[in-house]
Amino acid sequence: MAVRQLQRRQEGSREVFTPKPFELSERVRERLGATSEEMAAYIGVTFRTYQRRAQKGELADAESAKVEMLDSLLALGARVLGDDTRAGEWLTSPILSLEGKRPIELLDTIKGYERVKNKLLQIEYGTF
Repeated sequence: MAVRQLQRRQEGSREVFTPKPFELSERVRERLGATSEEMAAYIGVTFRTYQRRAQKGELADAESAKVEMLDSLLALGARVLGDDTRAGEWLTSPILSLEGKRPIELLDTIKGYERVKNKLLQIEYGTF
């Protein structure tokens, strides 16, 4: 714990990944229309680990980042596609212009997140 605090102090306001409350994951899960098992897979943990995070009330750093990416894309998707339901369906369906992958599968990296975000922006501006 002391090491984490020291690292954060050294980084100052440049913190990239900070643990988020588990309830953020649950709100995103509900908006996405996913089960707890699916949400665990989306953020890259086992269902048992997801349950432990629920009991603890906090996500780990990397899990928090993925949930924040999903939250951001759901908001953008709802704006572009009309609502959370359509955004969730788009994020979890294979997209031909993403080599047939589901957008949610690309959230393992920042580059993948940017590809998905850019695809939604292309749809919004009619340049797809």
